[in-house]
Amino acid sequence: MADQVAGLEKHAISCAVAVNGLLSLPERSDALDKVRLGDAGILLISPEQLRNRSVRRALAQREIGTWVLDEAHCLSKWGHDFRPDYRYVARFIREKAGGEPVPPLICLTATAKPDVVAEIVGHLQEKLDINLKVFNGGAQRDNLEFEVLPTTRGEKRFHVHQVVSDCLAQDAGSAIVYCAKRKDTEELAGFLGVKEVAADYFHAGLQPERKKDVQQRFTGGTSRVIVATNAFGMGIDKPDVRLVVHADIPGSLENYLQEAGRAGRDRLPARCVLFYTLDDVEQQFMLSGRGRLNRREIHSILGAVRRLGGKKYGHGEVVATAGEILLGEEDKVFERDSATDDTRVRTAIAWLEEAKLLSREENQVQVFPSSLRVNSVEQAQDRLGKASIPDNYRKQLLRIVETLMQADPDEGISTDELIGVADMNPEGLRAALYDLEKLGIASNDTVLTAFVHVGGKRSSKKRLDAAVDLERAMIERLREAAPDMGKD
Repeated sequence: MADQVAGLEKHAISCAVAVNGLLSLPERSDALDKVRLGDAGILLISPEQLRNRSVRRALAQREIGTWVLDEAHCLSKWGHDFRPDYRYVARFIREKAGGEPVPPLICLTATAKPDVVAEIVGHLQEKLDINLKVFNGGAQRDNLEFEVLPTTRGEKRFHVHQVVSDCLAQDAGSAIVYCAKRKDTEELAGFLGVKEVAADYFHAGLQPERKKDVQQRFTGGTSRVIVATNAFGMGIDKPDVRLVVHADIPGSLENYLQEAGRAGRDRLPARCVLFYTLDDVEQQFMLSGRGRLNRREIHSILGAVRRLGGKKYGHGEVVATAGEILLGEEDKVFERDSATDDTRVRTAIAWLEEAKLLSREENQVQVFPSSLRVNSVEQAQDRLGKASIPDNYRKQLLRIVETLMQADPDEGISTDELIGVADMNPEGLRAALYDLEKLGIASNDTVLTAFVHVGGKRSSKKRLDAAVDLERAMIERLREAAPDMGKD
């Protein structure tokens, strides 16, 4: 999204803003203010943001002239990159229109098979009563040279280094190397560095600021080689990528076309090299199998939601995290995998919504502030040892403290993670945090983070001055309006 906004600015189009997870709180606030006040004419967001209350409030104050769904294959259950919240877009458009005609809608994708195209057209016909006209530009890229090279696990890094260094020696362009796992991106980038090929790495687990920095370095030309998972590249329109290497085979042919298609956007010759070993094929089957859901698993999630509704909400509205839903899954048929549980629960909810068995509404977020008042696990152990509580509960409290100590200070930690670590239900966790406060181990205060922006049009000093001026003007206005008003 940042790349798209920067590209528009280069063409003197300054009315585009993006709202995504890489923005700091002040940046996000600025972007939504531009939407509300009419300064933004083009808004780039992910479909997931449409369930966010602040985004919905901003959009409620504007009339939408056109909806554009980029990467539209993501709304197809037959697509290679299904994302359940893409299915929510049509419902949001219909509700936003409020009975009026739906504004023009454009769906764009470079990798849609015939059955995916048919599903996109059918879905929007059913949900919005519109007939999409299909324009098929084809998938032929004559300037790309495709190569498939066998390798072994031991030799793969050396082969990747050879191909990348050959490319950099012959051309001034850049290279993208794709790996299946986050750990592999870091290790391969380190290996290339040892071999005197400077390479950044990118995956979904990086901090937002780091992600932004890596992307800007690559798109700006400072960094010529990036080693990444498939989390990198969606929407990246860098014209001079001369080489795309797949160190591991991708999950599908569509994935491969999508990722290899980032080469040669300037229509000059480029190489796409795919390395494979038989072990990679097995690994890819395992990874794709992890994300699959069967009918029994989806049915068990429905049962869990119904039980939650009956216990806590009288069969009405249910407010729960994915972790809480899994705790209520008594059938134990939902295959657990901490890396994909959250996504798979959301996907199951999306299909239950498609079947009209439930309706998922906007997100509701609760924050439980808790900062530690001990400097070490040993100090916490000492205080817990003096407390008259059962041994099992003492161990649970200590696991919570250890997890809070290890948590990333910027990311924080979700209650789902703490529930899993402590083996408690949500009510038990809240009670545990309260007990830690009583024992002087934790403090349930709100930790405030200040983002100080020194340069730019909206620097922190200018923002503070504007707030002070506004407050003074408001107080003066109040004095004028009610000069005889007493205190309080």
